Amino acid sequence: MNRIKIIGIVSVISIIGLYSCEPVSDCKSCEAVTYDVNDGHEIRRESAIEYCGPALDEKENADPIINGNEKVVWECQ
Repeated sequence: MNRIKIIGIVSVISIIGLYSCEPVSDCKSCEAVTYDVNDGHEIRRESAIEYCGPALDEKENADPIINGNEKVVWECQ
């Protein structure tokens, strides 16, 4: 009888633990997009890559990179 109670308690605790967890993070597809600094038109767009967690945060918070008349930014959706 005690064995059944222990199994029941462990099962309930396990189920509660499963449903109380939140996803680690969302994932998004990000593209490196190059714009002309002078007039703002898009020059090129790289293929989208999926990023999650800290890697996604890094892309979303990255400063634009300016090289001559071109500015490269990360766009995530």
